[in-house]
Amino acid sequence: MFMFSLNPLRLAVLSACVMSSVVVADEQQSQDSTLFIGDVIEVTAAKNSAAEAQLVGSVDILGRDQIKNEHVDVTMDLLKKIPGVYFSRFNQGIISTDIAIRGFNAEGSMPHTKLLIDGVPSNLHVGLSEMDALFPMELDWVEVVKGNHDARYGLHNLAGNINMHSRRDEAKEVEVLFGSFDTVEAQGYFGDVDDNFSQHYFVGARTTSGYRDHGDLDKHTFSGKWFYQPSTQTDIGVIARYFDYEADAPGYLTEQEAQRNPRQSASYAQDDSGDKQTRHVSVHLDRSVNQALALSVKSYWQQYDRHRFVRYTAGSSQQERLEKDQQFGVIATMSYVLSPDWLLTAGLDYQGQDNSNERFVTEGQNRLKQSRYWDFDYNNYGGFTQAQYRGDKLLISGGLRVDGFDGDFTNQLSGQQKRINDPGLTVQPKFNVLYELQETLNVFANYGVSFQAPTGSDAYLGDNNNDYDFSKNYGYEAGIKWQPLDWLDTRLSIWQQEAKDELTQKTDGSGDFENLGSTKRDGWDAGFSAYINQQWSGFGAYTRQEAKLVEPGESQVASKGNWLRGVPEYTATLGVIYQPIDVLKVSVFGHFQGDYYVSNVLQTKRYGDYSIIDLAFDYDLGWGNAGLRINNVFDSYHEYVYLVGSETIHSPSSGRAVNLSVSYRF
Repeated sequence: MFMFSLNPLRLAVLSACVMSSVVVADEQQSQDSTLFIGDVIEVTAAKNSAAEAQLVGSVDILGRDQIKNEHVDVTMDLLKKIPGVYFSRFNQGIISTDIAIRGFNAEGSMPHTKLLIDGVPSNLHVGLSEMDALFPMELDWVEVVKGNHDARYGLHNLAGNINMHSRRDEAKEVEVLFGSFDTVEAQGYFGDVDDNFSQHYFVGARTTSGYRDHGDLDKHTFSGKWFYQPSTQTDIGVIARYFDYEADAPGYLTEQEAQRNPRQSASYAQDDSGDKQTRHVSVHLDRSVNQALALSVKSYWQQYDRHRFVRYTAGSSQQERLEKDQQFGVIATMSYVLSPDWLLTAGLDYQGQDNSNERFVTEGQNRLKQSRYWDFDYNNYGGFTQAQYRGDKLLISGGLRVDGFDGDFTNQLSGQQKRINDPGLTVQPKFNVLYELQETLNVFANYGVSFQAPTGSDAYLGDNNNDYDFSKNYGYEAGIKWQPLDWLDTRLSIWQQEAKDELTQKTDGSGDFENLGSTKRDGWDAGFSAYINQQWSGFGAYTRQEAKLVEPGESQVASKGNWLRGVPEYTATLGVIYQPIDVLKVSVFGHFQGDYYVSNVLQTKRYGDYSIIDLAFDYDLGWGNAGLRINNVFDSYHEYVYLVGSETIHSPSSGRAVNLSVSYRF
């Protein structure tokens, strides 16, 4: 069940003529490095879409069996089962959680992970991943690529990317949930698939009082997908989505306050709250020109609005922050089967942004003065080409990606105008190789160059400023994929990423960047996926990592050789699934994290380590599912910690929570 193979001609021709398969799951998994979390699934994209070159390295796929019965306040928590993924859980209303991989921090100080939903870029301008519009019932599967060897993407693809795919199957179901902290949730999915037309609708709502005081949350979403196949060679579709999220923010506590009563709200944060909205429309076209050539085109428009009142400490002033990201773009890809062993892929993309960013000094949500008003265009254009050879035992692919930028910036308060920093086309070579030593054992390696581009006002240059080159990131990985037993898949890899003149956001909350210097991140990953028999299955992973400041910039001299802030020394996951009878499934899941420093300079104490165990029971009623979930079974204390000045501020995460859910299929 946990094995698959990819014949290159069969894959390429089938992708061009019938469907595009990222991974095909059958009885052999020897010629790949992908690790499945949970059940092995056949992962397919839209009919007639362009084939993609096979990625080699740390690629993980989270299937629907590990998603569908989960229930979370923030969608990002669905990814905690993926190896090497970790989070910063701010728990401050609409700014709740962000994700990190490969030795970067999850505090948003350096955009490094590309997010795509149904193939459409879904990062905010500052690089934060905005995926809360997706509820568990609407998600089908998630692919996470770690490293910088993927030629498909440029902007924000510094250390890897996340591809989230929503459902397009035929099903009709609803679900309701009641749980701790006055939590109520409802989800509904309707999917109808005809010979040449399919329609899919989803509606979801969730409300909760939250673990901490002044932590109320209310969110709802609606989406529709319509796809038409006028012929067997063409697939045309439209996806539309609306999402609204309102939340209070409980504020940050001192270390003593957090330890004494983690559920309390900071008294100074009683007026902190916010709301955010997502509006999205995209058009998808997939066309098989002939048996060898296939094209895919996606165009999109989306707007992210964020409005919040925030105050970090009792001694600071409250701020009102308004951010509007209006994004639009086109992504076109092509695949051409040159021969049974050779596949050529190429792509072009344009990602435009028309944004505004305002800030006010406020008191009790009343405006006192305006401190910021930016209007700016931020446009990224790029392309790639990649050739892949796939023989009986050897896979080699090499590619090249280039990216450029244009745009203008206006400070509406001062009248200052600036142009974007564009050092010309940024060239990024990529390389992947895999060799099958035995039917159950292969070795693989990859190399890639990616780039870091600043955001906000520091992405633009005034008349008296000199242009500067983007920081380049050079990454390497080598590993093995081994199936020692029919029911067990394992993967082990070592990796490293180095950069010069790395930039990072300042810790003063301004969003401005400063030079960090030369950095080095390295580590090793080990993971497994097991399907022992009909009763027992499981998965697990362990990642050890270091992130060091090798040669600091002028403002960081005292931090030479230190750990970079916000990077835990290890992360781990473990899942065990027991099915004693056909209708009952018992799941135990643990996620673990080491501690981290909160400063590049002050490194006398670490924070943030935790061990969390979740327990779930699912009973198949025939017409639906009854579920009981206990999150954080042992009520373990865990927190997010940040350094402000010389003092740390603390945001405790949720304690034990119990949820009951019932679904109905019709």
